[in-house]
Amino acid sequence: MQARLIAYPPDAAATTRWIEPGARLRIGRGQDCDVVIDHPSVSRAHAEIHHDGTAWRLRDLGSKNGSHVDGVAIQDHPLPAACWLRLGDSYCEFAQFDREQAEDIRHRQAERRALSAALTRKIAGETGSEALPDHVLHGVVELAGCSRGFLLLANGDDFRVSASLLLEPDALAGRAFSGSVGAVQRVLAHGRAVVVNDIGSEAWLAERASVIAGGLQALVCLPLFDGARVFGAVYADRRGAADGRPDEPITDFDLELLTAFTESATLYLLARRAMHHLDARRLDVAPRWNAIVEIHAVEQHAAANLHGGAP
Repeated sequence: MQARLIAYPPDAAATTRWIEPGARLRIGRGQDCDVVIDHPSVSRAHAEIHHDGTAWRLRDLGSKNGSHVDGVAIQDHPLPAACWLRLGDSYCEFAQFDREQAEDIRHRQAERRALSAALTRKIAGETGSEALPDHVLHGVVELAGCSRGFLLLANGDDFRVSASLLLEPDALAGRAFSGSVGAVQRVLAHGRAVVVNDIGSEAWLAERASVIAGGLQALVCLPLFDGARVFGAVYADRRGAADGRPDEPITDFDLELLTAFTESATLYLLARRAMHHLDARRLDVAPRWNAIVEIHAVEQHAAANLHGGAP
């Protein structure tokens, strides 16, 4: 049977790798590994998954912080049909699939590529429309498997909330969105996408009011570029499923689709602005991003003074 490993690196999309019987998958921090997990608790060559002709096995490669299968420390151990692996402090999800199941997953990926292409064609036809930012945001939310989000676009020396879905733009200034604001600030400052699949495991997010109050499970935020300049950002998140089961993670495959979609979307947004179709009145009344950040900075400072330390 084929196997699939999903690794969850910090602040990045989940990494998915398929393993055929007879193949070996080396996992570690070193760039020569098949799956690279950039975390200090993970050794350069940490562990290896292989099939011994009877069962899939996980073998520790002399790592400093050990390898675990469903919480049990191992050296060389057979893997059940589905389990969680812990390598140092980093988690991976392992599962076995027969060929029909694997083909079904790949078929769904092909469908998602087709969806991405269809959404790109849709926004191409909306270049002259005032609703273009809304269509871009809806596309990102749908491709990421999220439920809500917002889109920022540059406006002078600031950014404006030009589209939002299932949240009021003014609510972004509230304490419940401190985690969202923190993620977007990282993207605007560094120009790199932020993906978090397990918000509770990220120290910079886990104690945020938005995580505690909103039950957030995952988020993604991507930069929009005008040349080398960050022209905007698009943010989306999801809450935990009603039945308590986790949704599919945001993977490197999803990030590939999202990046291609947002790159095309940025071209159309820039073209719309160049054609003077950008709704100036709408931006004039939209919340200013710097004002939102200032409100959160004041609240964090007040919290630090109250608790005698960092918020």
